[in-house]
Amino acid sequence: MDPLMLALRWIHVVAGCLWVGAAVFIGFALGPAIDDAGPGAASLMPALDRRGLTTIMPLLALATLLSGMGLFWLVGGGDLQGFLASPTGLALGLGGLAALVAFLIGILVMRPSMMGAASIFQSLDSAPAEERAGRLAAATELRKRGARAMRYIGMLLLLSTTAMAVARYL
Repeated sequence: MDPLMLALRWIHVVAGCLWVGAAVFIGFALGPAIDDAGPGAASLMPALDRRGLTTIMPLLALATLLSGMGLFWLVGGGDLQGFLASPTGLALGLGGLAALVAFLIGILVMRPSMMGAASIFQSLDSAPAEERAGRLAAATELRKRGARAMRYIGMLLLLSTTAMAVARYL
């Protein structure tokens, strides 16, 4: 067995499991729980950020995507057009595309929304009383936008995982 193939496969599977699992958990369990908790959950996002969540998630995504691209190239034998014409190649390609779109939504929509909300929530205590309601509304809207994006990310990653799981049997 090729050591490069083994290394890429290990990175892809482990990082992918962590990325998909975290995204689905956050999008479908943690996010709704934060909604239910209301303003009392405002301190949760900065706490998650201090533990590196906003750094770890993009790194897991990048590791998954880059190792997946390497695997796609190796399995396809360098003939990407020919490989994409096969059912297996098409399933892997579509799964990879779904993961790439999920990553872009995460970087361009979800992460900035959540970081903006966390920043506003942190500044609420020092804000003048007359500005707090407006800031809270803005932070809540940003958090809801990020949570919605996270659910889309979770769905795209489940689609991607399904495509990867069945590709070799097509």
